Amino acid sequence: MSDLSLTDKERGAFYREITRNMALDYFFVFDSAPLHFLYRDKVLPGELTDIEKRNKIVTETVWTSAYHEYLICNVAYLFLYRGAVLQMPLQVHEVGTGIFAAPPEDDSRVYVSAEGVEANFNAFMKDKGWRIIEKARQSDPRGSWQTVVSLPDRTMRIASLIPSGNHAVVELIVTWSEDGVLKQTAFAAVLIYDVDGTVLMDRSYIEMSAWPSGRRYSYERSRAPQDRPQTSGVMDEFYRYSKDHQLDITLSRPEQRNLSIVEGAWLDTWNTSTGSGTEVFHPERFRTQLPLQKCSFNLDVSAAVLTLAKEAAPDSEMRIGQTYAKGNQVAVEGIVSWHRDGITRESPFLSILLLDEDGLIIRERRYMTRENWPGADEVMTRLGL
Repeated sequence: MSDLSLTDKERGAFYREITRNMALDYFFVFDSAPLHFLYRDKVLPGELTDIEKRNKIVTETVWTSAYHEYLICNVAYLFLYRGAVLQMPLQVHEVGTGIFAAPPEDDSRVYVSAEGVEANFNAFMKDKGWRIIEKARQSDPRGSWQTVVSLPDRTMRIASLIPSGNHAVVELIVTWSEDGVLKQTAFAAVLIYDVDGTVLMDRSYIEMSAWPSGRRYSYERSRAPQDRPQTSGVMDEFYRYSKDHQLDITLSRPEQRNLSIVEGAWLDTWNTSTGSGTEVFHPERFRTQLPLQKCSFNLDVSAAVLTLAKEAAPDSEMRIGQTYAKGNQVAVEGIVSWHRDGITRESPFLSILLLDEDGLIIRERRYMTRENWPGADEVMTRLGL
C-alpha cells in the first residue's frame, strides 16, 4: 500500500471540514496540474477505443459549439439530436415522464469519423441551419433565443470528459452575468452517440434554481397543470434504454477492480452502514464534492451527512442504474428511494469517483438536487447551505 502519511500542506487541504468556494474551478483544477500533487493521483484517461476517441472529439467540438454558437432556435440540435432526446433527471419529480421520447430505431446509419461529423454539420448549417436562424431573427425572441438576448455572455466549458463505449460522461461549467455580476454553475451530462455521431440520448444533471434560463423554466412550470406526475420507476426506464444501447466494453484489470469496489463496498456504505469506519475510502484524503451546491467536505462530515439522511428516511435505499469505468475513475448513475407520508419518493443522482492505485476512493463528485433528497433540510443545515 502507498504511504498514507500527509505533509502539512496536504493535511491543511484535506482536513478542512467543509470548503465553500464560489469558483467552480476548485472542483476540477485539483484533478490535474498544477495542483494534482495534493492528491498524488492524476486522473488517468485509460485506453480509448476508436469510437471513444471519436466521441471525445465530437463532444469537444460539434456538441460544445452547438451550445456556444448555435443556441438560437437550438438549430444545431436539429442535426445533432435525434428528436426529443433530452432527459433532466433532477427535474423528474416535477415533470414526470413527458420530458423524454426515445428516437425510433434506424439501422441505416453508418459510421462517421469526427471530421466527417463536423463536415456533415457544416453542410447542414449551410443548407438549412442558417436559413432557420435568419427566419427566427425576424420575429420576437422566444425560448433559447430569448436566453441568448438576455444573457449574451453565456458560455460553457468542459471540466472533465469520460468516454465509455458509445457513452460519454461530461462535466461542464457554465458562466454568465446578471446586472454586471458574474454567475456560474456546473452540470453533468451522459451522452449516447449513434454510429453516425448523432446523439441518441442526452441525460443532463442540471440544477434549475441556479441555471441561466431557470427563471423561464420556473415560469413555465407555474403555468403547467399541477397534477402529480408519475415519477416512481421513470429513471429505471431511462437507464434500461441506456443499457439496451450500450456497446460491449472491455475493461482493464484496474478498471474491473474499481468497478467491483464501487458496485459493492461503496454502494453498501449507503444501504448497510453510516459510512463511517469503512475501508473503501481513504481515511485522510477522501472528500465529497457537490459542484451544484458549491461545497466540499471530508470523510467525517460525509458520514454525518449520511447519518442525517438515514435518520430522516430510515427505509432509504440506493440502487445503481448505470456505471462507466475508465482509467482510475468510475461514473455512477443511481437512484435513492424512500417513503414520506406514505408516498414513494425517488431522487436520481450522478457520482464520479476517483480511486487511487490501491483501490481506495479519494473523491466523490456528486450531482444531486438539494430539494429532492432524503433529509434535505437537515443535510443542508449541516452543510451551512
